[in-house]
Amino acid sequence: MQVKKLCDLKPDEVGVIERVDTPEEVMALVQMGCCIGSEVEVKHVAPLNGPMAICTCGRTLAVRKEAAAHLWVRVAAEQSEVA
Repeated sequence: MQVKKLCDLKPDEVGVIERVDTPEEVMALVQMGCCIGSEVEVKHVAPLNGPMAICTCGRTLAVRKEAAAHLWVRVAAEQSEVA
């Protein structure tokens, strides 16, 4: 398993939030369920450094790449390892 920034994940990648840096822009995401231990799946990444759509805690959220850079996610080396 490896730890990556959420902004570096590609669509359909799944992981578990391992660490949350604490700038104010991330605190709103924490309040919506992006907290340590939560599973997160990337659904869509907009082109040209646009936002990404993620699913966590039964919600779909739009997240700016700048904010996603402050969330660290543990992902399996192979997607079959995440279950």
